[in-house]
Amino acid sequence: MVDPRELKPSIVTLERPEHHYVLLVAADGSMLGLDGNGDPALFDEADDRVIWDRTTRSVSHVVTGKDLAADTGNDTLTLPVGSNDVTFRIGRGPEKLPSEYLAHLEEHGWVCLNSILPPEIVERLERVACTGPYEHLEQNNGMPKICQDAAVGKAVAEPVSLWVLRAFLETGDIHLGHPPGFNVLPPETLAQAGRRWHSDIPYTRSSSPQPVFPRKGPPKACNRNTFVSDFTHLNGATMFAPGSHLVDSGPPDEWNAPLQNGELPYSGPQATVLEAPSGSMILYDARTWHRAGYNRSDHKRGMMATNYATPDVVPKRDTRPACERLHRAPAYQELNAREKRDVTDLLMKVPDFVPSQ
Repeated sequence: MVDPRELKPSIVTLERPEHHYVLLVAADGSMLGLDGNGDPALFDEADDRVIWDRTTRSVSHVVTGKDLAADTGNDTLTLPVGSNDVTFRIGRGPEKLPSEYLAHLEEHGWVCLNSILPPEIVERLERVACTGPYEHLEQNNGMPKICQDAAVGKAVAEPVSLWVLRAFLETGDIHLGHPPGFNVLPPETLAQAGRRWHSDIPYTRSSSPQPVFPRKGPPKACNRNTFVSDFTHLNGATMFAPGSHLVDSGPPDEWNAPLQNGELPYSGPQATVLEAPSGSMILYDARTWHRAGYNRSDHKRGMMATNYATPDVVPKRDTRPACERLHRAPAYQELNAREKRDVTDLLMKVPDFVPSQ
């Protein structure tokens, strides 16, 4: 059993950014960027080409520095694209360039997109999770979460993180390993996931018929945790073992010694806790050893968990029934065309052999 005196993980704290770049989003969800000739064009992928900065009289392309004159005093603007004038919504963009996030993920096995979701989406996720101002309510477990509010689908299809995930997994044809789920940790509680250090599918045995993949080689899956609440060490933020995605084994047995007298699994200096604001997303290689923490705060802590896998990985749960219900739900009609396409692909493009329910 771990000596309680050693229960001092490293803590990485990210403050809410003072500045975000912007995305210029058309009605169908496509985004304004510059093509190879430096001309305005529409793109469905949120790589560096579609990242802009906003001034009072123009939008400036971050990579090239090219300015497009426009009145940006409102949340919409109209710009010429080819022979047409297109109206764009000025939406929240990332704190950093997508290529910077990808480089950090490839080097360290994890990256955090700090406060990537706008407050209005976070508030709607809180309502689904029954956290924050809604923590007196109980979650609706009779309907897939993605059917309950369009904010869930919008978060699943958040374009910058999707581009990073696809680039990291080296394929655009990724799919979800399970329907989006909410991990809500009440006060004075250790989450079930926090009881053991583990890696995730396909690097560990689970209810999926997917054989366990060897840990060596290109990544086969990447997790994305969306922080519905502020995540802190106090309220049970996820613990990680940095660099463990490169280790050709699971966590050592002593990290998962049987719990006695209320003691916690290993929480020493080889573990790291990431503290970040609500609306942030952490992406991490599914080989990474991790576990949930213990919520010592007075409020529920909410997180939406998703797992993204390459085409040869069988999901832990069949995601197709949730998609079929989504297509009949009012929430689906709130998604733009790109979001509908991305969410449907992520839920439906799964291997044919999936576990029974």
